[in-house]
Amino acid sequence: MDQMVRLLGLTRPPPEPASAPPLAAAQHRELADAMRCLPGGFQDRLPASTLRRVADSAALGRWEKAIGELIMGLYMRDAPVSATERGELRDALQALGVPAHRLDRLRSR
Repeated sequence: MDQMVRLLGLTRPPPEPASAPPLAAAQHRELADAMRCLPGGFQDRLPASTLRRVADSAALGRWEKAIGELIMGLYMRDAPVSATERGELRDALQALGVPAHRLDRLRSR
């Protein structure tokens, strides 16, 4: 029924997800470097298996998956995150065009 109503133009289509504009080569390298280094700052709070998954995803260029796994790992372990770390995570999410609201649930240090 919803699809029929949408086809008839009686409702607006759902909004498109936000996406970041394409990155320039220098921005791409900078983001890749940041994503490779980011998990190391959490090695005292996350198990090696989680850090390995994050690093593997980042190495393959699956940055959204990498940062998603990192944030989920921190959340599931109720690991504290400093304001600086939260800012780094927020910057990476924004560079990827991913909403940063998931950071709100992380415990502050």
